[in-house]
Amino acid sequence: MKGIGNKLTQAIFCVSVVFTATDFVYAKKTDSSDSKLRPRLAITHYDARQEKQDLPGSVVKLLKKYKISADNLSIYVRDLNADKPLLEHNVEVMRNPASTMKLLTTYAGLKGLGPNYSWRTEAWLRGELDDKGVLDGDLILKGYGDPFMVYENFWKFIKTLRIKGLKEITGNLIIDNSYFELPEHDAAAFDGKPFRVYNAPSSPLMFNFQATRFLLRPKLSELEKTKRSKVKSKKKVTKKTKRKLLGTVEIVPYPAFSKLKVDNQLKLISGKCRRSHLRPEFSKTEDGVLVIKGNYAKRCGQRFILRAVSPPEQHAYNAFREFWSDLQGSFKGELKLGRVKAGDKRFHTYSSKTLSEQIRLINKWSNNVMTQQVLLTLGAKKFGVPATLKKGTKAVIEILAENGIDTGYSVSFINDNEKNVTKDNHKIVLENGSGLSRNAKINAKQMASLLETAYRDPLMPEFMSSLALPGIDGTLVNRFRKGDLRGRSHLKTGTLNFVSSIAGYMLNRKGKRLVIVIQHNGKRTGGGRAKKIQNALLSWSFEQ
Repeated sequence: MKGIGNKLTQAIFCVSVVFTATDFVYAKKTDSSDSKLRPRLAITHYDARQEKQDLPGSVVKLLKKYKISADNLSIYVRDLNADKPLLEHNVEVMRNPASTMKLLTTYAGLKGLGPNYSWRTEAWLRGELDDKGVLDGDLILKGYGDPFMVYENFWKFIKTLRIKGLKEITGNLIIDNSYFELPEHDAAAFDGKPFRVYNAPSSPLMFNFQATRFLLRPKLSELEKTKRSKVKSKKKVTKKTKRKLLGTVEIVPYPAFSKLKVDNQLKLISGKCRRSHLRPEFSKTEDGVLVIKGNYAKRCGQRFILRAVSPPEQHAYNAFREFWSDLQGSFKGELKLGRVKAGDKRFHTYSSKTLSEQIRLINKWSNNVMTQQVLLTLGAKKFGVPATLKKGTKAVIEILAENGIDTGYSVSFINDNEKNVTKDNHKIVLENGSGLSRNAKINAKQMASLLETAYRDPLMPEFMSSLALPGIDGTLVNRFRKGDLRGRSHLKTGTLNFVSSIAGYMLNRKGKRLVIVIQHNGKRTGGGRAKKIQNALLSWSFEQ
């Protein structure tokens, strides 16, 4: 039981680490120094004559200071009880919304699946299970797209198999991922960083967002230990001793790899623990060896980092093998891919957290792969199994249109075959539904229409509560931590290279409930510029 307790402690810790890491890398995930990865945006150079007179003075002042054209901004602010907006600026210009696109997918999910929708994960037996708990055959795990099958949930799922009497598996572990039909995933396509968790692929059986936890742990050499003891005893330490190797950095993956080999090239160094030390370089050789290199300061102590390094099925298999062993189960089989067949017996079904619980995690912490799981599930429900990205995006657009939101698509998109679709110049481009895209497009007026519609929907409480509170939680935990604006809004943020956006609701000083959409595309969004412009607009809105 002691080992199980330690695993549960690690599992609970992992959840908080995963979301913190997701938020952090999401804000930093692109590298503008690589011209091949730069998005093609219509960027207008600053010209004082182009400034719009309807913008608040605080915003105009910042635009002048940073030499940013007002044409690169779209702004919509409206009191939900008023006939006209307080502020409209370039609201029909199609722009990349980054992660605010998640608002469309999660609202469509609530409408199309329902707030109490939960995902199944099933265990099937192929063979006979005797009264001693020995399965003479294979165990099959079938996933249906649960976005939140994290450490503790998967452990509970496996633990229940043991509680129900399964002790030994003589055959193999078969994973049935037939619920989704997805093209081969190129994790490096977006920004050339294939091991970052935000680039992880979707999967019907998705364990822990496809993330492996790596524990980095300094192991001091005997010389370093000797040096420390001499310092404590105030004996002289020679320069020659100082120049000796400090030691090594141990790398421990959770779950452990069953086949993948790791070439540990991390170097232990002295000095301060810097952020760069927690971002080692990952790569794979032609023969599939995982290479990890970089510097790691001994002052960093033991730290976890998250990386997506294994295919989804292999990752789930690694986790099952480790948990099953911890639970004293017997298994010596291999990973196989397959499907549930006639004659197989369903042994256990796990039900996930509800959709209303999961969208809080999605929107507050901007989790990309969870959003894609929702989109794919919508596609499967509306247009049948297997789920595809095309079915998922079509389902979202259809649900938005049914609720009176201008999607830019003609009605024929909903009822006719896609080959007959006619589109106008304001069509929403969802792509994967998460906003992790160079091609995603929506204008501020359409985003505001979604927010206004959602506010008057019976499911408004579930939707609004999924958004981050400034100064309190989610991606806005460090903004407006002090002052009157703290906790007064429910907002979704979005950040990519050359893109910064924010959208949601505010309860201002006068008690008015406002809808706010701010979209900023252009070269000078980084360095905190876009955030300061957003803060100025939010502060202005708060006083209206």
